[in-house]
Amino acid sequence: MDFVAKNFIRTSVIYFAISAIIGSYFLFHRHMQLNYIHSHLMLLGWMSMMIYGVGYHILPRFNGNPVAFPILAIIHFWWANVALVGLVVSWLLTMDVLIGIFAILNAIGVIMFTTNILVSIRKPKEED
Repeated sequence: MDFVAKNFIRTSVIYFAISAIIGSYFLFHRHMQLNYIHSHLMLLGWMSMMIYGVGYHILPRFNGNPVAFPILAIIHFWWANVALVGLVVSWLLTMDVLIGIFAILNAIGVIMFTTNILVSIRKPKEED
């Protein structure tokens, strides 16, 4: 498994553990920001990062192609993590402008993944 896929999976399970702890804490301390932080860590951290990792590992192989843009996958890894951490911190500080900026950055990360995967699962090259 290549390091981008492994790193997405590693960060995914770390976000899962952090969000589980926050979710347990939230049961006793009902701060609305914790609800947003917990849900974003679960969905963007645990689920999306796992999908990215498994997707980069498996989907291109279905057609016998490598990942189309390996450098974009590396950029995507860092982009997605910075955007998620920025979003979580913005929720913690309740800074609406930053929440919007980091939400847009997360959407751009999704577009990076979509582009890379759609090109990667293209029709395989014909063997000569």
